[in-house]
Amino acid sequence: MIQISMTQYIINEMEEFYIEPPATGMNILFENIDQQTPLIFILSQGADPTSQLLKFAADMDFKEKLFPISLGQG
Repeated sequence: MIQISMTQYIINEMEEFYIEPPATGMNILFENIDQQTPLIFILSQGADPTSQLLKFAADMDFKEKLFPISLGQG
């Protein structure tokens, strides 16, 4: 019996596009948000985009308009 990994199965049946993580640079994310569409990060343990977000806000001169909130522990 030949065993095929899930990744290889998806490549064979669909295409490699479906296993590659999407590009998530702040400039790409920013293009897809507006006043009606917020940017929400759902994070796994150890992931923290705060510094990247604050740097992007400063570069775009939006730091005073940024209101980050945390819904996590504490």
